[in-house]
Amino acid sequence: MFSMEQIGKKIINFRKEKNMTQTELADIMNVSFQAVSNWERGNSMPDISKLPQLAELLGCSVDELLNENAGLLQSAIKDELKEYVEKNDIAREELEVAVSVLKPDQLEQIAEGLVKTKDQNINIFYPFLDNNTLRELAEQKIAKGEEIWDMLAFLDKDSIREFAMQREEQGKTVKEFYPFMQKDDLRELAVQKIAKGEEIRDMLPFLGSDFLRILVMGKE
Repeated sequence: MFSMEQIGKKIINFRKEKNMTQTELADIMNVSFQAVSNWERGNSMPDISKLPQLAELLGCSVDELLNENAGLLQSAIKDELKEYVEKNDIAREELEVAVSVLKPDQLEQIAEGLVKTKDQNINIFYPFLDNNTLRELAEQKIAKGEEIWDMLAFLDKDSIREFAMQREEQGKTVKEFYPFMQKDDLRELAVQKIAKGEEIRDMLPFLGSDFLRILVMGKE
């Protein structure tokens, strides 16, 4: 299991073996004393680009420093993320490590690779995917008959509207979409349901009082 606290202890031990102070290490790496202090307390991780330098200064390998198989992070250092993801099965623990230490553009590279090769564990990357990649993934899941509830908080409004309307046309439940839909889209959906003689009771909390007033007056 990845642990920043354990990595911090490693940094302390290796630094002391080199008879080096936190300030000396910080000066050589061109970071603040507070940064090194946070690494050693397990509050944060060194930038991925600085891991090789840190390991060299401490007289260890990156693998030793991370205290685990660091294939994914090593591929990030070598700028080979896409190739690594395509050729290797990546455990969720490795992905959680990546989310902790990699930059957004690097996380997006991993996520895009997972979308193209295997979508297991991809949900951990939803916050880092762009709209087009998220939509592509949603379409893939829908095509396989899978639900996309866990994606709704990250999809753009146009995609949410389109997928909701598709489900409505197919006679499938749409209520999980309501909290994420634009008010105008919800009202359009409500009008469609009313026209088909369907109940909209589960939509009422999301429609707005002015729209409900129009509905009530229209029935009088």
